[in-house]
Amino acid sequence: MIKRISTGIPGFDKAIKGGLVDNSVNLLSGGTGTGKSIFSLQFLFNGAKEFKEKGLYISLEEPEEQLKAEAKEFGFDFDKVSKKVKFVYMPPYGVVNFLDPLIRQIERFKPDRIVIDSLTALVMPLEDDYERKKEIFGIIQTLKKLKCTSILTSEIPNSGDEESGGKFSRFGVEEFLCDGLILLHYAGIGGESDRAVRVVKMRQTNHTKGPISMTIGKSGIRVLKTKY
Repeated sequence: MIKRISTGIPGFDKAIKGGLVDNSVNLLSGGTGTGKSIFSLQFLFNGAKEFKEKGLYISLEEPEEQLKAEAKEFGFDFDKVSKKVKFVYMPPYGVVNFLDPLIRQIERFKPDRIVIDSLTALVMPLEDDYERKKEIFGIIQTLKKLKCTSILTSEIPNSGDEESGGKFSRFGVEEFLCDGLILLHYAGIGGESDRAVRVVKMRQTNHTKGPISMTIGKSGIRVLKTKY
């Protein structure tokens, strides 16, 4: 029987048969404002609060205090789970050989859940696409060898398939290497269909096909009821 890791996001776990596959690496893609950071924070907070699981949030874009302040707006008070969740801020232009500090952090803290936000910011300073793709490959392969469930965020120009040229990630390789691919949409038009989540792939999972409406409210992300 496949072990599942609950995201704790209302309505979402039902769409993926109970949660992410244990020890899997999952890509969370979307344009600006689609909710990638909220999804990731909710994933770690719920893991700590509901399941007593340790979480590691590696941020390339926002410092710890800013992330924690944003999380509080949705009721995620990370100060209450400070022994279970660790934030590490690594400004992308100051990172040299990311794999070494990543492995050190994991070996010291021994997290059950990991977020890297974002993969795009991490590899963008590298010289060319070959070096970027090589770094992405190394990060994903390293995470797959570790006993943790990971979410890697990726920024794409637009969250609609046609608008983004059919790409689900910034460099077009991440989605093939990861075990799962979750795409967040934001139309910006208002109404129930304004936001949606789509599970494009998830290995070993008979997941819901097509976009599912979701909202971002005072309690974070909530996936609206649909036929699973």
